[in-house]
Amino acid sequence: MMALVACALMTQPALAAGQPVTVVLDWFLNADHASLLAAQYSGAFARHGLDVRLIAPADPGSPPRLVAAGQADLAVSYQAQLGMLADQDIPLVRVGTLIDTPLNVLITGADIHGLAELKGKTIGISMPGVDDASLDAMLHSVGLGVNDVRQVNVNFQLEQALISHAVDGVIGAVRTYELLDLQQKGIRVSAFYPEEHGVPISDELIFLAARAHGHDTWVKAFMEALAEGTNTLINHPDTILAQAIHDHPELDTPLNRAAWQATLPRLCKQPALLNRPRYEAFAAFLHAHGLMTHDIALGQYALDPSDPAGP
Repeated sequence: MMALVACALMTQPALAAGQPVTVVLDWFLNADHASLLAAQYSGAFARHGLDVRLIAPADPGSPPRLVAAGQADLAVSYQAQLGMLADQDIPLVRVGTLIDTPLNVLITGADIHGLAELKGKTIGISMPGVDDASLDAMLHSVGLGVNDVRQVNVNFQLEQALISHAVDGVIGAVRTYELLDLQQKGIRVSAFYPEEHGVPISDELIFLAARAHGHDTWVKAFMEALAEGTNTLINHPDTILAQAIHDHPELDTPLNRAAWQATLPRLCKQPALLNRPRYEAFAAFLHAHGLMTHDIALGQYALDPSDPAGP
């Protein structure tokens, strides 16, 4: 199948062969990165003249700053963090989208059936800032506020904090990972989705490039190759998964197989396309919660590489 795919797309224009592109992932390799793997396995990156290297970060908070420092070409990051990076005048721009639906979820014990029941409860948070703002918006949707709950920073130990009953709920978990894992472990939980309770819809995972390189030819080529890879993945998900497991045996678990299937409908089909109203609405949300303090034009931190003139 892969040979046929390659033959069918060999006529696509390419840059000078083998231009290296280093991509720092947001976390360890997982189902969220399926489109990147598909673009590699189908030969889409190579056809567009790119030699793409995927790197898992030692620190999940480091990818944007590695790109800003010139130590990587692209970072997989979060739209929810983008406005705050811009507010700090870190010279990065959004150039593409990997996952274009929210994945964040508030998970509680099964004994909690509505957000109003969180009053007086303890909520674990992994990313202070956006998680605080999201929790505040969700609570306001039922007439509460963050002062009505106790917040504790559990870093990325979300499941452990919930399972051990150190907290009554956690926000910042991923609905295609931690939520699935808890369910597979037979732990009964309730799930509340931020975009259904006052938080604007956002792209979960995006690509960041250095501002000076946002309109470089290789960025456009990368997004075109990624779109081809995503299409191949949608057509042949089991083939791509089998190759991914062959190359990365750690992916061969019930959780990762379930996450792979749950992630497929959330993949961005047009990665270069910028949804300006969505980004403007989320920037307004960040301003309203004091997480953006400067009036920054969207074009300063979010680009559409397919538009040479910019937003």
